[in-house]
Order: sequence, then C-alpha cells, then structure tokens
Amino acid sequence: MDYCIRIATEQDQASLLLMMTEHALYEGHHLEISKQHKLLANLKTLPISLFVVCINTKVVGYMPMIKQFSTWDMDWYLYLGCLYLSEEARGLGLGLKLMETLKTYAIDNTISRIQWQTPIDNILAIEFYQKLGAMQKPKQRFFWPL
Repeated sequence: MDYCIRIATEQDQASLLLMMTEHALYEGHHLEISKQHKLLANLKTLPISLFVVCINTKVVGYMPMIKQFSTWDMDWYLYLGCLYLSEEARGLGLGLKLMETLKTYAIDNTISRIQWQTPIDNILAIEFYQKLGAMQKPKQRFFWPL
C-alpha cells in the first residue's frame, strides 16, 4: 500500500469537507457546512496543524491539532481535535501511523503531553487508544452556543 501523511493544503478542501461530513454522520451528527469552505481555503491562517493521510494520491483521513496551555500542569500540551479515517482506510494501520506522526510532532515541538476525547460509545476508538497506552479520564463535554 502506497500511503503518505502530510500537512493539508488548500487543494485538500473538497476532500476535507467530505470527510468532515462523513465523520459527523459516523458519530451520529449532522454537520452544517457554512464557514468551513472559506476557512479551509485559507488553511495557513488557522491556528491549527492539520494532517491528512493519503492512499496513492487520494485523501482518506485527517487529524487536526492545536497547541494549548494547561494551568493545572503549567505546561503546553497538544490537543488532538479528532482522528478520522474513511471506511476504506480503516484496518490498514493508518490510525497508528497518524498517532505516531502526532507523537513525533509533539516531541519535535517540545510538548510532553497529548490530549483528546472520543464519544463514549466509540468502542473501537477507545480500544485503539488503550492499545497505544493512552490513559483515560471520564468527563462530560459541554458547549455553549452563542
């Protein structure tokens, strides 16, 4: 299998929008596409690093991350927004490759901790993260629409 993991570019916009929509449906939600077009067209202006994974030249997964600061730890950490692979890319070891890329990125940027979350009913993801040696901390996620 010929694959690559790279930083996303503006040319990936259509693939990313499709996968973001698929990801929302996979988690039982509906994603309303509105400002995403404009923001993805100017990826370099966003405060995130967004990696994509490709098989041959087709984008089949994505992983956004952002550097954040923890006042409890008084240290920086890398927040993984999500890790999504299209159905055709699952079970090929690409999730592990993305997580290894994330770990290398954190180490290269002198960051000693990575945090993320996953829905409580996403058993496959939870088992995958546990196999990596990740620890879990049960929490409720809240959002406040303004």
